[in-house]
Amino acid sequence: MEQFPIEFVSNIASIVLVVILVINYLKHKKRIEVIQQLDSLKSENQLTQQDISYIYENEKEYKEKAEKAEGFTKLLNPIFILIVGILFIYLPFSDAMIHLNVFVVAFIFVQLDKINKKNTYILLKELKKDIKKEEN
Repeated sequence: MEQFPIEFVSNIASIVLVVILVINYLKHKKRIEVIQQLDSLKSENQLTQQDISYIYENEKEYKEKAEKAEGFTKLLNPIFILIVGILFIYLPFSDAMIHLNVFVVAFIFVQLDKINKKNTYILLKELKKDIKKEEN
């Protein structure tokens, strides 16, 4: 049996990351739809106590998630740069470009995850702030 080319591993890893990106996008889209429904209920003054507790709990949760994602991004950016630099130093340019694909997709994944969590937190925070204004 011939040796399995490393380019296949690189391409498969990229495809897996893209599939994970799409799944995360769909999950984020559902969360945003729920928040939009809560916002429309708020504007109609039809929020239940369960809706309000959902907003408060998820606002705290996404604040923590957004902070963790920010820290994770700050940690991974230099690591990505280091690994890509090593690829270009030790591999021929054409091989390095093939493997660079995985790191570009991983970088995009990390950045989008950070942005999605931060945006979800901001939307929930605004909703919470509006609820507090109405209570007063």
